[in-house]
Amino acid sequence: MKIQSEADFTVFEATSMIVGHSIGTGIIAVPFLATKNNLRDVILMVILAYFINVVLHLIIAELSYNNGGVQLVKSFEGELFRGKAKKIFSWIMFTIYGLAIVVGVSGNINGGAMIIWSWLDIPFSLAQLIYYILAGIVVFMGMKAVGIAQKYTVSLLIVIVIAISIGTFVKPMNAIGSSKVHINNLLGLYSMVVFATSANQAVIQSVKGLKGNVKKIRTSIFLGFAISSIFVLIVTITVLLGVNGSLDKELAYLQLGENIGRWAAVLAGLFSLFALLTTFWSNTLSLRDVVHEQIGINNKVCWLFATIPSLLFAIFGVNSFIILTRIMSGVVVLVAVMLVFTYNRSRKKAGASPICGRFGKLVFQVIMVISTIICAVGAMIPLT
Repeated sequence: MKIQSEADFTVFEATSMIVGHSIGTGIIAVPFLATKNNLRDVILMVILAYFINVVLHLIIAELSYNNGGVQLVKSFEGELFRGKAKKIFSWIMFTIYGLAIVVGVSGNINGGAMIIWSWLDIPFSLAQLIYYILAGIVVFMGMKAVGIAQKYTVSLLIVIVIAISIGTFVKPMNAIGSSKVHINNLLGLYSMVVFATSANQAVIQSVKGLKGNVKKIRTSIFLGFAISSIFVLIVTITVLLGVNGSLDKELAYLQLGENIGRWAAVLAGLFSLFALLTTFWSNTLSLRDVVHEQIGINNKVCWLFATIPSLLFAIFGVNSFIILTRIMSGVVVLVAVMLVFTYNRSRKKAGASPICGRFGKLVFQVIMVISTIICAVGAMIPLT
């Protein structure tokens, strides 16, 4: 199927969209939750999350592919909703899904503002505004600009992680303790790791940017989530090995850099900032498309209309990066339940499965629903 798009992506750019989306908001929070579990559980959760996310995002990609490359709200409207109330349900879904992304972007803005605030010692609300403007310039330029920016930023992040990892191993390291397993902490870890390596919006952008090329779409999904999973493991392990004392910062990688030395502190700050930027670009590009598909006005106006509420919520709403991240993870995975039911109907109607193949069969759909429910519980229950 040939899909119309405002930009053409290479496989590297599509893969970078997925990696860039998934190494931002969630990955930075994973080390904090890792301290409440043991390393074995972290490794197991990352491996499990890779399998879950590959299958889930193959489903998302095929659902979007079957509907011409549109975002999830329009896929729901085209496949799931029927009758006179179709538009009403579509607007309800638009509101729920849009608010979920708005909350996530708000958490992203607060995370980026923390870094700018720590560097410049300015009022936090001003740091939020600066981050919003700097991050928004790339998305304002369009989809191709985001793809190019993701490609170069992901390459830079790889270099930074390698440098800080070397710095961690040449310093005296902590012995990684074995925390007592508690079901609340384990569920919280699973929820955050699945969320940290998810990239719903980026996969749909890849479907569009790759113009529906099935082979390239599959490659970008398998490779993108593999790179993201490796990022999660390296960042988490180096934080646990290199941070002296308890993690007292929500952005734990910054604390690791400070423990290694001044040069590493600068690189860790850049890593955290760029990782958040990549997620901001993908999320707000998706939010722009959701609004555009719903109301059909100019893309740039749609971006402003979609993102200003995120800025206002960040400034006047909940300030905690971790709290906002966990709220979004819970809401987004609940939306995923509806996604699976919609895909089931779409797969039957299409009569073929060009992207998912056997991974789209009923047994995998059931696994996705079960995983979604577990993630929702893990995102909401208190940690011990």
